[in-house]
Amino acid sequence: MTSYCPHCGWPDAQPYEVVSRHATTQGQTVWTRCACGSLQVRTVGQSDGAQDTGVRIVSRGRPATVGQVRRPSQEPCGSVRREP
Repeated sequence: MTSYCPHCGWPDAQPYEVVSRHATTQGQTVWTRCACGSLQVRTVGQSDGAQDTGVRIVSRGRPATVGQVRRPSQEPCGSVRREP
């Protein structure tokens, strides 16, 4: 099932911007920013191979204030425009 940002509809599977990435004993903690400016904290588990598995959004902030809203420069690859 594909999930989307509840504020702007950007697909969660395609983070707009990776802010930081930190290694943990279980994998990684990744801070991302959505196209609307909201921050997300994701946990990414590591498999035995080189692929990331088990991506989970554990926290999501609100969008930036009206004067600071970021507009996406383009639509995400392979996306279908969702009406709010």
